[in-house]
Amino acid sequence: MRRSGLLLVAIYGVVVGACSAGPAPTGAPGGTTSPTTASAPATPGAARFEQPWATATLTDVATGEQFRIADLAAQGKVVFVETMATWCPNCLAQQRDLVTAFAQGLDPARVELVELDVDPSESATELADYRAQNGFDFRYAVAGNDVSRALANEFGDVVLNPSSVNLIILGADGTVTHTTGHHGPADVIMLANQHGA
Repeated sequence: MRRSGLLLVAIYGVVVGACSAGPAPTGAPGGTTSPTTASAPATPGAARFEQPWATATLTDVATGEQFRIADLAAQGKVVFVETMATWCPNCLAQQRDLVTAFAQGLDPARVELVELDVDPSESATELADYRAQNGFDFRYAVAGNDVSRALANEFGDVVLNPSSVNLIILGADGTVTHTTGHHGPADVIMLANQHGA
């Protein structure tokens, strides 16, 4: 009898622990997803992000404009960040599908795309040429060592492997979701909508 009671207590503990942990994150089609939460939104519709990679000053390789990912999110936009390299065919395919997602209904007033080159051997000039040759018009920036380290500290080394097709989504609700694997246009639109676009 004593052994049965202990078994029931152990099962009860496992069930209560599982229930109190909250819902498991749902994976997006085509990849794996792991969400985290940023600071509470500063104003309705605008989340505040304070991670070092989000607050670092980056330079748009096409315009020379300096920007911060956190500032884009503070405008109330859902921000997609892809870590990439110019030699990566998976990255190119994902970027083409991001363009298609806009053509199929993503609102550029609500969604911003940032392409971060995490290959330390690639220059801003090479990245600007890549952007122009492929006809892309979103923001491209070289991550640099500090931003790359900050990304790896938060999401693991996989985020520095461009071929894994890493997307980091900063939601209007203050969440940060890291997902790997190629996402087609419908998946991108779904992720944007789930995050407040």
